[in-house]
Amino acid sequence: MKQLITALALATLGTSPASAGTCGPERDGDIALLETAKAALLNADYRSFTSIAGPYFPDLSENYDGYFGPLEATFPDGFDRCVTILQRRESPSFAQDLMFFFPKGYDSPMAVLLIAAEVEDTMRMIEFSYNTNISGVLDELK
Repeated sequence: MKQLITALALATLGTSPASAGTCGPERDGDIALLETAKAALLNADYRSFTSIAGPYFPDLSENYDGYFGPLEATFPDGFDRCVTILQRRESPSFAQDLMFFFPKGYDSPMAVLLIAAEVEDTMRMIEFSYNTNISGVLDELK
């Protein structure tokens, strides 16, 4: 069932179901919410990302330019691929995914960290960060 939800969510964002496991091969630990968020970032669809991120970021839409303006200005062509570097799952419901997104026209990646937790029976994104300085994102690992 999880695979079907992930495939449907990715297809909705314009990514083929064959790319389930958006930034790498599909893994048992993949979380549909995070995979959908990765697909939005990969497609430079930051507006979709704001709705995927959910209620723990109430200012995300209002401060869209503050969150995503730098990405739109620095990488106007978006990204051509991403790779999952770390996937951490901790009991009972904590998840982190660290990825490298490779901007079109650039050889060096941008690091992205997505953190989620199950809260009241729903998986929710509770934090995210991105930086072209990889150690800036590594410092955010929990």
